[in-house]
Amino acid sequence: MGKLIDLATDPEQYSSGRAVTWVNDDVRQKKQQENFWNAISPYIKAACQSALDIGCGSGWSAEKFSKLGSKWEGLEPSSSHFEIAHKVHPKFNILNITFEEYNTYSHFDCVIALMVFSHIKDVRKSFEKIFSLLNKGGTFIIICSTYHDEANRVERNGRKYEVEVIDDNQYVDKAIVGAYGIADINRKSEYYINEAVSSGYSLVKHLKVEDIGYSPKDLFIFSKS
Repeated sequence: MGKLIDLATDPEQYSSGRAVTWVNDDVRQKKQQENFWNAISPYIKAACQSALDIGCGSGWSAEKFSKLGSKWEGLEPSSSHFEIAHKVHPKFNILNITFEEYNTYSHFDCVIALMVFSHIKDVRKSFEKIFSLLNKGGTFIIICSTYHDEANRVERNGRKYEVEVIDDNQYVDKAIVGAYGIADINRKSEYYINEAVSSGYSLVKHLKVEDIGYSPKDLFIFSKS
């Protein structure tokens, strides 16, 4: 493993430069949040009484779930983003820890992880842990960065990227110019599906979600039967 994967899995990369404030103040982020919510909300069951948001950022999904009558809990490992989330949503339970550090006796009807697995190294271990936290019939929703072929990895959408290949299924990239400079792990959609099925989930839906100014993202809806 190289330096980029270490950076991609370090939540404090979000605590420097423009990334400190983009989670709450950036206009594009607010539009992205609405896009993401519009994409995932049809798959959140009306009977959802409890929800966990892994990597909740500013905590923007808290109010969304609250309006559905769901008890919401958020995890945000970045110290700067946690401060923003705690300030903006003081009445909600938000923990400043990674998912790997999270321990609870609670179970949830819905778990979401939006643009989070770009920063988690062990997908199978995390999928299995989430499976153990879901109630029977629960829903697990993830949105992930797009896996690009070699021809489109180093330059796309007017931005240049530094790239570090992990294996045939995944690589890490980091924008050099024209973006926030956040390192992300990008994986094939088939990789996520195979890991999920091997962890006990059923695939409900896989589709693309538009992301303003960037490549479309992969949306996966999994269920625990």
